[in-house]
Amino acid sequence: MSGNHDHHVLELVTFKLQPGVTEDQFIVANESLYGWAKRQPGFVSRHLSYNSEEDTYIDVVYWVSLAAAQAANDLAMNSEECAPMFGMCDLDTVKLVHAGPVASAVAV
Repeated sequence: MSGNHDHHVLELVTFKLQPGVTEDQFIVANESLYGWAKRQPGFVSRHLSYNSEEDTYIDVVYWVSLAAAQAANDLAMNSEECAPMFGMCDLDTVKLVHAGPVASAVAV
């Protein structure tokens, strides 16, 4: 798919890691989840970032529809590929939202 996300559903997840989990450990586990996500119907793209001021990760995923995003979320909860990464996240800090497009700008 193209880089145009004008009509895609945004999934935004913020979270912190469990105490004692290193970024290197997390990145390795994240690769497995990324591979899993790419195989899900309706997946467009995924971008993981880190906010050092708040010690928080920000996971931005685009899906072709809300139904695709919700279906992937349901499957992820029981996926053996996703479990290692989820186990490194402090589940009390996880915030997940889905949103549809309102406006966008693209660098040329």
